Amino acid sequence: MKALSGWMGAACAAAVGLAGVAEAHDLTCSKLVNGQSSVEATSYPFTANFSYQVNNVHPTLPSIMLTAADPLLVLEGFSFIPPPPVVIPVGQSVTSTFALTINSYDDCRTLSILDGLPDNNIDNVFTAGFDLGSSLCTARVTCVEPPPDACANATRTLGFYKNHISAVQQCLAGGPIPLGSIGIVATLPGAEGILWGDPAKYPITGLPRSQLDRVRFLASRQMLVATCNQRLFGGVTVPPNLLALVLTALGTVNCTTLDNLATQLDTYNNSCDSAPFPTGFDAGPPTPQAAQALAIDFTIPTGLSCLP
Repeated sequence: MKALSGWMGAACAAAVGLAGVAEAHDLTCSKLVNGQSSVEATSYPFTANFSYQVNNVHPTLPSIMLTAADPLLVLEGFSFIPPPPVVIPVGQSVTSTFALTINSYDDCRTLSILDGLPDNNIDNVFTAGFDLGSSLCTARVTCVEPPPDACANATRTLGFYKNHISAVQQCLAGGPIPLGSIGIVATLPGAEGILWGDPAKYPITGLPRSQLDRVRFLASRQMLVATCNQRLFGGVTVPPNLLALVLTALGTVNCTTLDNLATQLDTYNNSCDSAPFPTGFDAGPPTPQAAQALAIDFTIPTGLSCLP
């Protein structure tokens, strides 16, 4: 942590250095996760409760926070509340919180790689910007792999398939994957589009998805992962016809049923996440940035609504 602290100090100095000495300390920030500067995720799902505090340290004048950015967590839905610009009076501060649920070790590793360093640490940097500079702060989550379990067949989660292009390619070698009303996944860009797509927004336009389309998207993503788990590793869902039930539900507007079935699929996908791969299977290296760059979300608005 000493090296990290030194790096952060240097980064902060570089960020505010352009502002000049007189205005170098208008704003400072601090960031914690679960009340600490550093925590370990040793079991999953793991909840990381991030807290942010931006302080006005100007001796006589209010300061305005113009921007508040956490580029890594924005992919998970983070936004600073209240949204900038925010006027902070002399001697006061503004705070915001964000809860991140990490469902599996693979999901944790995905985030740890996306922060730009090839290690098991999620070191996402928060930046509070003001007119003449910025202040940076970070908190660390270390991803710890849980011990192997006694599962007969491995499973892997969404995070694993988002990470590993080769695994998705091997899954698609088994043929197209039907996702009901969502469509059929037959190509690598289409599969990555489902894995990396935004459940809250439609592609291209960025408009919010309807409740039905959001639930369908989330269910289809879990179905894609479960299908790959069965094709690559064997194993059986509980109940055994769960994939067929989800496929049928994707053609309906019963959001409650579809949401419940998607949760069951997610449970299956997490059930043997730490079990070893079968002999001969090679997942290839984790390359989340390359996988995300390939993604083409082909989903379109349906214009339909959930059952009242």
